[in-house]
Amino acid sequence: MKVLLTGATGYIGSAVTDHLTGAGHQVIALTRGTQPRPGRSWHAQVAGDTADPASLTGAVTPDIEAVIHLAPPSGEADVDAAVIEALAAPLRGTGRPLVYTSGIWVLGATGERQEVTEEAPTNPIGIVGYRPQIERQVLAEAAKGVRAVVIRPGIAYGRGGGIPALLVARAGEQQVPEYYGKEDVRWPMVHVDDLAELFVAAVERAGAGTLWHGVGESAVPVRDLARAAGRAAGVLAAPHAIPAEQAAQAFGPLFADALALDQSISGATARTVLGWNPDRQGAVAEVASGSYRPVAVFGAPEGPETDAEVASIRRLVAEIEHAQQNELVDQFLSLFRPQDPVWTTGHGKRLSGLEEIAAFTGQVLPGATADSTAVYDVERILFLRPDVAVVNVRQQPIGHDGTRIADRPEGRPLYILVKEDGVWRVGAAQNTLAVS
Repeated sequence: MKVLLTGATGYIGSAVTDHLTGAGHQVIALTRGTQPRPGRSWHAQVAGDTADPASLTGAVTPDIEAVIHLAPPSGEADVDAAVIEALAAPLRGTGRPLVYTSGIWVLGATGERQEVTEEAPTNPIGIVGYRPQIERQVLAEAAKGVRAVVIRPGIAYGRGGGIPALLVARAGEQQVPEYYGKEDVRWPMVHVDDLAELFVAAVERAGAGTLWHGVGESAVPVRDLARAAGRAAGVLAAPHAIPAEQAAQAFGPLFADALALDQSISGATARTVLGWNPDRQGAVAEVASGSYRPVAVFGAPEGPETDAEVASIRRLVAEIEHAQQNELVDQFLSLFRPQDPVWTTGHGKRLSGLEEIAAFTGQVLPGATADSTAVYDVERILFLRPDVAVVNVRQQPIGHDGTRIADRPEGRPLYILVKEDGVWRVGAAQNTLAVS
């Protein structure tokens, strides 16, 4: 299909562009100007501005087979309604899709209800006050021969962007992780690439007049997300709750209310009906040890293939951390290459072969975290070959509350990783204490 995409330059729009293109569709980006944008995989650009509905006249040409409206709302109900009219009118009677992007904030606080579905009534908070009206306008186009679809994304994360990036930046600026409102606030979350796949599914096969929740995790505790943001910022401290009044001074009252909104939202319907499969790693893990923490990469070209390998290596190191923190001997051993791995411990003990490593681990790991544990963060990766990588890791001792133990030295593990049968494993490891 030729898909007209508004908001194509944005955080979600960039991911949707990638996944539409990957699925064989041609993206026609609606941009304010037609100056070339290097690095974009658009098929073409057309000029238009969703803040000026009149500029959209003629944007939906007869060869446009679908429209996805991702651009943010203008803040004026009449303007946004006029935009929908301009985008929908050329599609009437064609059966072609118009996909509108709303959001889960239109549901308001869910209270004691768990995993609220698309059947729930709207109760929008102030920042999205008129959006249900726009949703209804879009869905009404189904009666006029438009395959009208509404998607309500959860809070998007991944690719180092979205609202979680704000939490990381604030943790770095304030030198303490922070969250807003009450301690038990939860956010429905969705990885931006999973969300992009939902948009592709909606364009290809969602029925007319349908509404979908784009939620991968129904209720992520924001306190946990804040702790992860602190780690991404290099701030190992207990998260601090910011009262709504104070948050309003920093972000304005409307956005502060959104940040403090407690919700539990289900995305099960899209999984069941559209076959959507949001399978990227969860928000807390992604923020703590994924794309929000920069890694220096050498020996491999920039691009999605290298990004995928870096993500796999980070997940392996996260598994090492998880096994160590939870004293999981068998899981820790499964992360080594079966053939002749070697390991030199932080105290200089040399271990050769999986049998020696297993005997040592079985002796020292149980009970090792009684008083403290550690976090492991990848800092540098050198690809010696596509299937062999040298990985520098920063190992910081923490208490069980997640705070840094200041009087204990850090570790600097060095891992030689080998990729066999599509899986990265540890071939050799050297643990070194960092002495100041």
